[in-house]
Amino acid sequence: MRFRRPSYVGLDPYPLDPPGRRLLVLVGFFVTFSLVSNVTASKIVDFHITYASAAVVFYPPTFFLADTIAEVWGKPVARRIIWLGLAANFTASLMYLLAVAFPPAPFYADQEAYAAVLGSAPRIAVASMTAYTVSQLLDVSLFLYIRRLTRGRHLWLRNNVAVLVSQLVDTTLFSFVAFLGRAPVSAIWEIIATEYTIKVLLTLLGTPVTYLLVGWARGVFLNFSRKLPKQENEA
Repeated sequence: MRFRRPSYVGLDPYPLDPPGRRLLVLVGFFVTFSLVSNVTASKIVDFHITYASAAVVFYPPTFFLADTIAEVWGKPVARRIIWLGLAANFTASLMYLLAVAFPPAPFYADQEAYAAVLGSAPRIAVASMTAYTVSQLLDVSLFLYIRRLTRGRHLWLRNNVAVLVSQLVDTTLFSFVAFLGRAPVSAIWEIIATEYTIKVLLTLLGTPVTYLLVGWARGVFLNFSRKLPKQENEA
């Protein structure tokens, strides 16, 4: 009996237009920053003026990227990217646990350190993914709400307001879910204040980055003479 090639095999590849290529780049960086933030969160860094998780540096860019996608491609696409990021984080967490569970070779001496970095406690993983989902969806919704109120003007305003509010929700939610009952409430609020202060500074410094990302996503840097179409974003 001859094997019949499935009808979906050997077809011409789907074309990918320039906006689609730029979206793929932004999505790639969004997922990368999200995954790296979870892996690096366990290291506490000495910033000389305070101590904070290493993830405090890597996580804020996810909001700039999500806002760029929402600004250029609208809410439905931005929400799909956020859910994709959650799926990637969940899958990565399962793979980390599986990798830690594999029996080490007799000569491998770093199992404990390996497990300490990748084998996050289930409560920390739940706190991270819960805070991520709530804050990212809030960021996109608030960003586009302010966009409608300002009729598309003042990108700096909607970017900063949406990110600062969402970062506060993210930091508070994560800290309480992860540490309530394990640390005094006063200590939890101190953690929130420290990390949120750093995130505020990074958000304000990152405003020009959002302008650059939106300009690049719109193709402005590739063709300055092209008239850009108007776009309506869904609520």
